[in-house]
Amino acid sequence: MTIVHGGNVYEIASQLGCTPEEVLDYSASINPLGPPPGLTELLSHTFQRLQHYPDIQNRVLLEAVARRHGVRSDQIVVGNGSTELIYWLPKVLGIRKALIILPTFGEYQKAFELQGVQLAKLIASADENFQPAVEQLDELFHKFSPEAILFTHPGSPAGTLLPHAVREWLVEKGRSGKVFCIVDEVFIDFCEEESLKSHLGELDHLVIIRSMTKFYGLPGLRLGYLLTSEPLAARLRHFLPPWSVNTYAQVAGPYCFEQREYHEQTLELIARERDRMIAHLGNLEGCRVFPGRANYLLLELGKSLPPASRLQQDLLTSERILIRDCHSFEGLGGHYVRFAIRLPEQNQRLLEALARWVDAQSPGSSS
Repeated sequence: MTIVHGGNVYEIASQLGCTPEEVLDYSASINPLGPPPGLTELLSHTFQRLQHYPDIQNRVLLEAVARRHGVRSDQIVVGNGSTELIYWLPKVLGIRKALIILPTFGEYQKAFELQGVQLAKLIASADENFQPAVEQLDELFHKFSPEAILFTHPGSPAGTLLPHAVREWLVEKGRSGKVFCIVDEVFIDFCEEESLKSHLGELDHLVIIRSMTKFYGLPGLRLGYLLTSEPLAARLRHFLPPWSVNTYAQVAGPYCFEQREYHEQTLELIARERDRMIAHLGNLEGCRVFPGRANYLLLELGKSLPPASRLQQDLLTSERILIRDCHSFEGLGGHYVRFAIRLPEQNQRLLEALARWVDAQSPGSSS
């Protein structure tokens, strides 16, 4: 299966006949502040280390992740982005049946199917903010008897959190030791207090997937990790190829965790701009914005409006603004779009362009 991703600015720039820098990318949800200040200089000073292999044990990086999350280093596995770890998980866990909650990041389904895992799909509804309800989980759990369940917290692409009742259900099932609970928390940095990592000590079958990409603006560096029990972590490390984390990533990870001022600036910026964008998007005629807690927002276009693909093309043509058409997310229709949260002046440009586009679709408009 082919997975559609956001952030494909190189292909879009080629189509538009411009440089990637001229495209205002709202399709990839990356920290608009960019990587933390000082990282460029640090990596430049680290250049001579490239003549050596990376530390095969990832010792400094593991210690930094352990300090950041208050866990032991033997509960951590690091990889070449969280996507690499996602592809190894079904093989390492040895599962044959899994329950996946949709919509979600498309690589999960591909990774599981490539390992021959039989998937049951729970399609979450807009009424539940695209997160599952306990009743749905109970029904499918008893009907399908999955060996693993995949949750996304915050959800993708809606950015909404798992309801508290579902979190309690997840913990209960995790305590049974009969099912692996896999929780994608790659965007939880924007609301860290909601993380399920506090349950790691009591749930041996809990696996939490994290990423350095989104919060720290490092998609090109490829650095992700997971938190789990010591036995599961050891099993996964046994399967991973050596040197999957490069030298620059090993240096950048610990440095990023130490940047407290950058961390606070990011949280303040995203929270302020997210609230402002929710207010403006909610005023668009016939549209519905979902209460996301990450650094992106999902918008359902009114039924009287053209589909998301038309909006995406019109904004590209007129404004060189790239947004995410969400039709490729299984469980969503053709009237959903997602926007990253960027800098205030950029967000204003997007909001004004959206308002003009919606107005132009109304009967009697001259556009």
